[in-house]
Amino acid sequence: MSRALTRTAVVASAFAIAAATGSSAARADTAAIEARLRKLEAEIVKLRKEARDAKVAASTKTTNVANAATVQAIGATDPKLTPPPPPVFVSFKNGLFVETEDKAYSVKFGGRVLVDGGGAIQPETGLNSNVNFRQVWLQVEGRAARYWDYKLAYEFANTSAVGTLGGLRDAYLAFHHPALTVPVVNTPLTVMIGNQWGPNGLETINTFLYTDFMERSLVSDTFGAGRHLGASFSTYGSDWSVKGGVFSTSPQDKALAPAASNPVPDWVNSKAGWVATGGAQYFEVAGRATYAPVKDADKLIHLGLSGRYHQPNSSTGGNDDRNLLLGASTNMESNILRTNLLGTPDLSCGAVVVSAHPAVAGNCVRDAFFYGAEFVGSYGPLSIQAEYMGAHYDRRGSNILLANLAGNYAPGGTSQNFDGYYVYGTWYLTGESRAASYSVTNPNNPATFGQIKILKPLSAGGWGAWELGARFSSVNLNDGPYSGTTFQNLLASAPNAATRAYIANSSVVGGSEQDVTVGVNWAP
Repeated sequence: MSRALTRTAVVASAFAIAAATGSSAARADTAAIEARLRKLEAEIVKLRKEARDAKVAASTKTTNVANAATVQAIGATDPKLTPPPPPVFVSFKNGLFVETEDKAYSVKFGGRVLVDGGGAIQPETGLNSNVNFRQVWLQVEGRAARYWDYKLAYEFANTSAVGTLGGLRDAYLAFHHPALTVPVVNTPLTVMIGNQWGPNGLETINTFLYTDFMERSLVSDTFGAGRHLGASFSTYGSDWSVKGGVFSTSPQDKALAPAASNPVPDWVNSKAGWVATGGAQYFEVAGRATYAPVKDADKLIHLGLSGRYHQPNSSTGGNDDRNLLLGASTNMESNILRTNLLGTPDLSCGAVVVSAHPAVAGNCVRDAFFYGAEFVGSYGPLSIQAEYMGAHYDRRGSNILLANLAGNYAPGGTSQNFDGYYVYGTWYLTGESRAASYSVTNPNNPATFGQIKILKPLSAGGWGAWELGARFSSVNLNDGPYSGTTFQNLLASAPNAATRAYIANSSVVGGSEQDVTVGVNWAP
């Protein structure tokens, strides 16, 4: 008899008894019996489901064990057939990203293409108009053996600097391990070897993708360290960071090493201070420290100091151009037009030629020290950023005199000082905050800004992120008693060649420039 018929019969009997007796007690008994039957029926259904699930699980386990045994047996008999590798995670967000399940290995392919166009109403140098590739970039980066980060980036086109084309950019290995910490403070330590940004300034080292203007400021391009081959270390806490290192040749130098070695002529006194044009390449020691006393999702105060010591050794402006021809590769802030209004003469006195003898290096720069201070304040959609940077050169007066006597243009004295600054403000009309994109814990490049979080993307029916920005920047590469129109007027009115030579060599006139940049950014 079915469960339904049994239940019906019992209920019918109960109703019959209740009808015969007609008592209220009998009716109460009937209700209780029906409730117990319903509870019993629910328990039977539950038990049957549990038994069915257990049977399926046992069958699946048996199948998996059999499959594993089969794979193991096949692998043992045929070495060419091995068990399948563990699963990997694949993403196409911001490039192709592949990562193993245990996160020990990963690789990411990405790149960018920047196309700029512009025109000048009254160009002093450079181009009237131009449309070109500002940057064409391809990179691969990732992690190996859990504790090694790597990156290789190549630039196929670059119109940012006078005479600069593409070439190798980032190319480094970075090692970090839980056991590798800084003594006393017990913070994580990262060691990086290869071609990398020197830790000098904020705007310089922040990736070009996330700058607030189309170009970096005059100050950053003039005094920033650039990428160099070297070794560095970095560590950080929740609101502070420190990075330092030793660096030398840069693939972005005019030449990758000093010219071939030419000995100083025998007739030149060894005490003169001249050296062969070839020999020791320059090196520098650089460091940067930051602190963020306020760091929240929509509020930020960032403070930073940086400095680097530069030793030119046998270098001249022919290879160490960013430092010894200060400003000579700095374009104004519409770089696609390649307009350059700055640039000192070779502060090292360059390659000096005496009679028909091979060139020797004037070796006028003993050393140089670059320094900088940085500030960022952000509150909600408003942000202010500013940096001051400068350079001090110690030079050999006797070498400057000898270079002049040999016919080289070697102006200036034993001490030269140059500086510059910028300040800018931005406002996100759509409510985004720069503070949310700030990161101290990036071990390879701490205390920098990344991608903002767009509140209402275009793909979700919003307007994207809209930002207004304005910047003022100033660089002064003049140092000495005369500069500007005074310098030009004195040269023009000099009564004789000797006076003209004295005026020309009295000051380093690298130029002074102030730029104002305003703009609107849209991030869909």
